[in-house]
Amino acid sequence: MKKSFFLITAAVLVWCGLSSCNTPESLYASGKVFYDAGDYAQAIPLYRDAALGGVAEAQLALGKCYDFGRGVESNPAEAVRWYTLAATAGNADAQDNLATCYALGYGVEKNLEKAFSWYSQAAAQGNAFAYNNLGLCYRNGEGVAVDHVKASDCFYQASIRGNANGQYNLGRSYYHGLGVPVDHEQARLWIGRAAAQGHQNAAAFMKDNDWQ
Repeated sequence: MKKSFFLITAAVLVWCGLSSCNTPESLYASGKVFYDAGDYAQAIPLYRDAALGGVAEAQLALGKCYDFGRGVESNPAEAVRWYTLAATAGNADAQDNLATCYALGYGVEKNLEKAFSWYSQAAAQGNAFAYNNLGLCYRNGEGVAVDHVKASDCFYQASIRGNANGQYNLGRSYYHGLGVPVDHEQARLWIGRAAAQGHQNAAAFMKDNDWQ
């Protein structure tokens, strides 16, 4: 056996020695050890048992596995099923992921109003990704009326939480005067922060405007 397998197993055994291994929370923690090591086949059954035990984090993790085909065949409908359980339990990341499924019609019938609702719930919990996505809903009139002021506010909330997409979108709002006054200094500031995080569109925008 590979050395890494022994290390992973040892870590799981140490965890089990510190807590009861048959609780849903412990099953999730053990599954995460395997998942983080890239051993998805070992992680899946542990995640599943924890998810069935009502652990929202496990439901989210299992949804991601089905979403991206990690340790299981990619299955959008199953991803939506587990995201829904976690989202209903109040998990903000699951709410954001589920909203995106509704926005794209991925694994579920496309419904922009439901997407907006789930993004709103996730953003209310301070989820940076959801704030950016909610801003896009307001900017593009998806599931809600166009409102550039609310869009720019959502982009700002995403930006101060370090979300590169939000920073880029906020910068563009300042550049074009959408919901905020035209201010190229603010545009440069926020787009520059996005570019510093490796955001390719932001980097290209900086170059096109000679803001290097």
